[in-house]
Amino acid sequence: MKNRRLLKRSIILGVMLAAIGYTFYIHFSEDRGLVSQGDTAPNFVLEDMEGNRLELAELRGQGVYLNFWATYCPYCVQKMEYLQKYHEDYKEKGVEIININVDETTLQVERHQERKGLSYSLFIDRNMLVSNAYGVSVLPAVFLINEDGQVLEAEVGAKTEEQVIAALDKLIPIN
Repeated sequence: MKNRRLLKRSIILGVMLAAIGYTFYIHFSEDRGLVSQGDTAPNFVLEDMEGNRLELAELRGQGVYLNFWATYCPYCVQKMEYLQKYHEDYKEKGVEIININVDETTLQVERHQERKGLSYSLFIDRNMLVSNAYGVSVLPAVFLINEDGQVLEAEVGAKTEEQVIAALDKLIPIN
């Protein structure tokens, strides 16, 4: 009787350890959704703070500056101030700046938008589905996507205003 109980417990423990190991492997695997230079940018659909729908595929023909950010990230906040200065100019040149918050509350994002006087659309990546598809693990993370939907560069970390402008310049479609 004791041997049978011990066997059952051992099997249950083994199954649980296998499930936990598999979960860690999937979550922390290096191959998990990493998008790099030359890849086709994964499509996604998000809504902005006003409920307006955005699908990446609908932006073909334009350059896309895809910026993943959070309110607690000082480098993100600084970069967003640069983007506030230039988003209208680059929109006229055919470059769309998409700012995706990584799973913070609507209230946090709204307060940040008001406090910083941001006039462009902000999107929230609920459950980090888009972030995971792009392999975002460090903020700020930016993907430069050309008019054909190809990733030109993936950038991580703080950038100067000049570096942000240079990245935006790379995205201007050649017509």
